[in-house]
Amino acid sequence: MQPVVIDVAGTIKELVKWALLQVLLFFAVIVFALLAPFIFTVGAEYLAWKYPQYASTWAVVYLFLGPLACTIWMSPISHWQDWVADYRARRAGKRPVRTHSFVYGTVRGLGYMFAGFCGSILAEAALTIAAHKYGIIPRHLIPFFAVAPFAVFAPCWLVVLSRWIRKDRLRKRLATL
Repeated sequence: MQPVVIDVAGTIKELVKWALLQVLLFFAVIVFALLAPFIFTVGAEYLAWKYPQYASTWAVVYLFLGPLACTIWMSPISHWQDWVADYRARRAGKRPVRTHSFVYGTVRGLGYMFAGFCGSILAEAALTIAAHKYGIIPRHLIPFFAVAPFAVFAPCWLVVLSRWIRKDRLRKRLATL
């Protein structure tokens, strides 16, 4: 009787290829996330200008990938105030005060990401329904896709705007640290 060999990862060469592929996919997602605002403005305008006959394909892809890009941007936006407060405390020579636990920060980030995903879908749906109702979509793709990034990233804009409105309260809170 010969021993049974269970091959989980294959050869070392295959394992290294798989690991490099995973790293490459991770960096591709990061690059997509960072370039999403540019892709979702300039790229969509270019496609609307050059290839309006294929809009039924690329516009659907655009509207499905938009909420994912918004989701990726919501996580750093949710932690931005903490990062700024930590930076200012270190610059002032103080030790940053941790007011929240790691679990709270993670749950908050995931909550913002979920809200960004759902909010982006709702904003895109409202924009698309309004554009169809007023006859903009079939004939006027360039104006529609000039406004579409604002709908895609509407949750991000709302969070940034609400924090800008409340910045005086934040400054008072940071002054007491």
